[in-house]
Amino acid sequence: MINKFFFFILLFNLNCVISQQDSYSWEKVNSYKINSGETWAVDLLENIYISNGEMIHKYDSIGTRIFSQSIKSLGNATTIIPINTMKLLHFSEEQQTLCYFDNTLSFLDDCIDLSLEGIISAELICTSNQPNKVWLVDNLNLTLHLLSLNNKQQSQVVRNLRGVLDINNITQILERENKLFLLDITKGIYVLDLYASLIEFIDQKNILHIDVNEATIFTLSDTNLFVKNYFTGEQLSIDLPIGGIFELKYKNDFFYFRVNENVYKYRLQLYK
Repeated sequence: MINKFFFFILLFNLNCVISQQDSYSWEKVNSYKINSGETWAVDLLENIYISNGEMIHKYDSIGTRIFSQSIKSLGNATTIIPINTMKLLHFSEEQQTLCYFDNTLSFLDDCIDLSLEGIISAELICTSNQPNKVWLVDNLNLTLHLLSLNNKQQSQVVRNLRGVLDINNITQILERENKLFLLDITKGIYVLDLYASLIEFIDQKNILHIDVNEATIFTLSDTNLFVKNYFTGEQLSIDLPIGGIFELKYKNDFFYFRVNENVYKYRLQLYK
């Protein structure tokens, strides 16, 4: 149940607030099969993208598979990111390449070889609101790259993250609202500005995954979803609907939870 905090908190763009008196339930909307070790993504239209070995599949918001594409020549997908509803980014750690698809999963342009940009061991990636730029993390050398994809703007590199920020190992990276969030499961969340300067450190260990929506940070533990108001620091704890969740995404008032071989789409129902 929701912890008994005596406050009201705005929650993820819903036109309501949760207080200590509220109750809630989870409603499962859909589920999608995914193999262990594969990756997935959700776009703003609630389309789901799932890699399956040598293929990427696209499902619409009601779960119908609408497009598929072979990625055999690109290597396994480490990360797939919808840049917008018309363009998808494919990152392969194995090949150290970035490749693009359109909204029908047709190939766009040539792939970008990261080794030609001086990057040889990128592990994590996220897109930036800055045009034609992506963030990349090299955990081997604990280096953060802001890479310009059109070579018309200067790229940026922050080296020695352990020495600069006391980071051990980055397990997730995302940019939201002109802030960069780095998750270190052993320490917490590092919040940086777009120049990679530290704004805030959120001391919360053993976080499995995070998502950020405007003023709200969602953090996932083994058994709970924590919802924190970024400006006030106040936080709610909500029981998860199922066990084994290790990734979460939030889109359009829906929560998407990843377990070993499924992605579940849930709606959080609130009762006054």
